[in-house]
Order: sequence, then C-alpha cells, then structure tokens
Amino acid sequence: MKGLTAFVITKGKAPALFLALGLGLTASTLWQPASADTVLNITGNIKASPCTISLPSGGMNVDLGQKILASSMAEAGSSSDWKPFSIALTACPASTSEATMTVNGTPDETESDMYANTGSATQVQIQLQTSDGTALGNAAQKVQNIDTATRSTTFDMRARAYSAQGKVTPGTIVGSVQVTFTYQ
Repeated sequence: MKGLTAFVITKGKAPALFLALGLGLTASTLWQPASADTVLNITGNIKASPCTISLPSGGMNVDLGQKILASSMAEAGSSSDWKPFSIALTACPASTSEATMTVNGTPDETESDMYANTGSATQVQIQLQTSDGTALGNAAQKVQNIDTATRSTTFDMRARAYSAQGKVTPGTIVGSVQVTFTYQ
C-alpha cells in the first residue's frame, strides 16, 4: 500500500477495514505461485519428400485370369501363369534418393510367404514376387534408387494363383495387399 499516507477512520468500522485490508494483502502474497526455471526441448525430423504414385484412383487391380481351369491346378505346387504389373513413382523431388516399398496383407495359413485367398476357390494361394523372382510375402520390402535424370523409379512385380496342396476347387480368387512407400 505504498503512497497511502492518511485515511479517515469512522467509529465502529475501522477494525473491519484494517482487518479486511490486512487479510487481503496477506492472502494475495501467500497465493502467488513460486517461479521456477524450466527447459523447453524442441525436436523434429525432416524427411524426404514423396514422389507421385502413378495408379488409378481406386487402386490397382491385377486380374490373374478368368479361365483358370481347376484341373490345371490339381497337383501340389501347380500354378497359373504369371501376370506382370508395375507401380511407377514419378516426379520425385531432387532431395529423394531412394524409395522403399513395403507390402502387407493377410498371409496364407500354410504358405506364409504367400497371401490368403478370400474368394470361394479353395486350396489356392496368391503368390506375389518382384519381376526377378524375389518373394513379396507379408511385410516384405523392396528398396530402389530414384533415377537422378528422370526423378523416377518403377517397381516391376508379378502375381499368380498357386496351389501348395493341389486339388483346387472352382471359385473366385480374391486378395488384397496394401503397398506403402517411404522415401529417403
């Protein structure tokens, strides 16, 4: 209360006024938060920019064939013909030097490096590979360099119906594989 030099006390009210002023000053000083120093840690990570993935808007459909005969897959280890396909990455920024493709899907119960068929045909798996024959089972990865001149790369793959046990029954072949790209 600096600057207060004089005040008037009226009879019967002064003790209450002094008490209220005294409690107000004491309470305001008791409830002030204590000050403390703290450290603010700031972190981050700058990642390579993504490329443009050249695919139809609904994703890519790979047709393994509409006329695969069950009799052609009667023996264990039999398969349909390979169906080649590609996923192109284009318009990659100059700061992006490589792309990693990761594939994920439901693995087959008996052939873990192949994918489960969720269609109505039985005793059949979906086999996915790179064009050079490297298996692309669940959680498999493929790393490719980005061409510095074209700022692009293409992941060439192939898929087919496969029967580890043979004795395939007629029906549909359906599977889904999620493809994720990361960039360095």
